[in-house]
Amino acid sequence: MIRVIIADDEARICKLIMKLIDWDQIGMLIIGTASNGIEALELIEKENPDIVITDIRMPGYDGLEMIEKAKKINNELEFIIISGYGEFEYAKKAIAFGVKEYLLKPINKDDLHKALIKAGECVKKKKGQIRLEKEYESILKNDVNKIREAFLNKLIRFNPESFNEYTLSEVNENYHFNFREGFFNIAALKIDHTKGYSNNIKNIVNETIDMVKSKLQNITYETDIIYNKSSLYILINYGQNEKKQIETAFLKILAWFHQKIFIAEKLEITIALGEEVRDLRDITGSFKTAELLIEDRILKGTGKIIEMDGQRTNQTEIEDIFYNFSKKFIKAVELLDVDEVKKTIFHFKKDIRGKRIRGAELKKLIHETGNVYYITMKSNHIKVDSTPGDDQSLKNIIDNCSSIDCLFGELVEHITASLTVIAGEKYHNNLKQIKQARKYIEENYMKNITLEDLGAHIGFNPSYFSSLFKKETGTSFIEYLSKIRIEKAKDLLRESDLRIQDVCLMVGYNDAKYFTKSFIKHTGLKPNEYRKIFA
Repeated sequence: MIRVIIADDEARICKLIMKLIDWDQIGMLIIGTASNGIEALELIEKENPDIVITDIRMPGYDGLEMIEKAKKINNELEFIIISGYGEFEYAKKAIAFGVKEYLLKPINKDDLHKALIKAGECVKKKKGQIRLEKEYESILKNDVNKIREAFLNKLIRFNPESFNEYTLSEVNENYHFNFREGFFNIAALKIDHTKGYSNNIKNIVNETIDMVKSKLQNITYETDIIYNKSSLYILINYGQNEKKQIETAFLKILAWFHQKIFIAEKLEITIALGEEVRDLRDITGSFKTAELLIEDRILKGTGKIIEMDGQRTNQTEIEDIFYNFSKKFIKAVELLDVDEVKKTIFHFKKDIRGKRIRGAELKKLIHETGNVYYITMKSNHIKVDSTPGDDQSLKNIIDNCSSIDCLFGELVEHITASLTVIAGEKYHNNLKQIKQARKYIEENYMKNITLEDLGAHIGFNPSYFSSLFKKETGTSFIEYLSKIRIEKAKDLLRESDLRIQDVCLMVGYNDAKYFTKSFIKHTGLKPNEYRKIFA
């Protein structure tokens, strides 16, 4: 938050200023008020504010004296002065002290808001510059390459706004470049390697960097390179007449890589050209374009230069394909059906191939599939250590996938590996639960037990338990219960003189007719016939 002090000998003015502005909304905080110049100076020394709003005429020190003394304490302070009509000469002197904003009484809300925003921007700029200076102090002053690299990283990837006020000559002087007016562009050069590649990729990257520089340095005003995640981002600054030569240079780099590296190491290379810009401060847009285009190698192939083509993803069509796939995929995962999961992903790949989609969007769908898998498992109370979408090893492999087959192959491999382990654990757990269910039935067959009772006893919902029981035993719960009851009835009929009515009740039947019908179904005999033969 930007810290603000208000100094005015009229308390109502201080209160008015505090009420006129939504301070949180503009990222500012009032840390104190003062009623005269002496109090204001003490407050400045104690609280170290960023902005001071002060009346130009106050007791103690007037506004001008206070500003002059405060600048000696902190020369970076921003002041907004408040003056009345007839105090213009004072205002002119304040401007001479470096005060950029002044307001006339009565204070207007919009004018105050604009003045605060402008002062806030100055504060941010100064703080950014101070922060940059501290950062670069920590870099070895004589290490030009590190200074250039730090500048490029900040310009391209992290905080380009911090250089908005810089001219090309200032950038050149401070960061050791030789930029000129002309064109700027970023080319992304991606080196893909197969899974399990064990050689030192760093040596190949360094060799590639040397080759890029040798081909471009003599035909550009400036060339520099950042390496990040097996990609080289090449910043080039050039004139109108060099465009064709630059394209030829990139083709030569591709040819060199194929002959020298690909044949020996089986590595693949692709180059994507970003959007050409005329202003160095717009280079972030070029970087983002190159980042987007380099992912299109998944669909367009490697070993080539990819340029902007105006292609856009058909979002509605892709969303429909992914939605339909997700429904089938979730069902297969819930059933822990590894073969069906593979089949579903295969059909998804078939449906997506040839559609209007960018490589980056396709990668997002692959990661989203991993997330769907994880959420499905969680919602079914199945523990998964990590989502494939967040699995760092999968991310790294996908980052180096250079084809749609590789992407889907890795997705299938990771999900089915996880699913196979879970399905195995689930199978053994299910056997244990079925064994427990059988024991419960054998001990409670004489009671009026239901599917709900049994499911609750072993911790499964009735619907899932019913399917599982039939799958593992080959018979339904009702059929299994009837079989146990009839077996117990047969024992009683053979070994006792109990009436058939009593046997019926003792094995869990309340209806003698239904008992007789069930007995005939299982044995082919009526209960009294069975007793005559086997007793």
